[in-house]
Amino acid sequence: NGREIRPGVTISYEVLSIAGAELLQEDPTNLIRLFVDAQRHKVAISNGTKRLLRANLHLMDETQRRDPTMVAAFFEVLRGKHQVYETLLDMHRVGVLGAFLPEFGHLLCMVLHDVYHTYTVDEHSLMGVRELEKLRAGTHQGMAPLLTQVMREIDRVEILFLAMILHDIGKGHGSKHSERGARMIDDIAARLQLNTDDAQQLTFLVARHLTMSHLAQRRDIHDQRLLIDFAKRVETLDNLKKLYLLTFADMRAVGPKIWNNWHDMLLSELYLGTLDIFEREAFVEEEYVA
Repeated sequence: NGREIRPGVTISYEVLSIAGAELLQEDPTNLIRLFVDAQRHKVAISNGTKRLLRANLHLMDETQRRDPTMVAAFFEVLRGKHQVYETLLDMHRVGVLGAFLPEFGHLLCMVLHDVYHTYTVDEHSLMGVRELEKLRAGTHQGMAPLLTQVMREIDRVEILFLAMILHDIGKGHGSKHSERGARMIDDIAARLQLNTDDAQQLTFLVARHLTMSHLAQRRDIHDQRLLIDFAKRVETLDNLKKLYLLTFADMRAVGPKIWNNWHDMLLSELYLGTLDIFEREAFVEEEYVA
């Protein structure tokens, strides 16, 4: 009593499955498209189909990673209105996410050697996506009302999700992981055929993902000069909003106890102070008098 949602793909009792490996071998874009199907129909992928996906990961070669249909399917997952985290987690566990984004695959099970981190690097990055989805759904409204509002204001949410997935790809290659990660973004942006604006924003978010928490916790966030310098580095209001959201999700995903009212207050004040600079265009005036 299953129904065929497209040739070779059936849903039965809330579970999606394919008949055999031919579907993947004839069109490797199905390595990701099956996850799009499952996300759209809010169903699970059968264990048998997951085994077939694992057995055919070799089909995800450099050509496939650049295939516009494959890339479009990946962005469809990121643009999904629900279950972005669950879908990415499924893709990751089967090995598809790491095959499609080898830079992320490299993080598989890499443990962070510090006392705060509860999760491995790959888990942490995906947990961040979950935190962003919770913001969007209003789950954190009571705890983080401003962040909830900002999450609902932004567009091109897929770039924010992608930045969250990739923000730690520089880890495991030595120190200064933010700068190293940012350098790795050029290749990724080219493969994913991102336009110049999106590529620049993605690079900025990965390069600067620690900046806001550092400034908020270690500097005087009421110092106008600091706010103006920060606004100059951020360049656009959209960058500011996405960096604010990324900073929250990154901290929340370290472990549930890391984020608290104090962090919320400091980050909110830094965000609002910088927002004020943008709205008054104060950083345009070199001779700014506080």
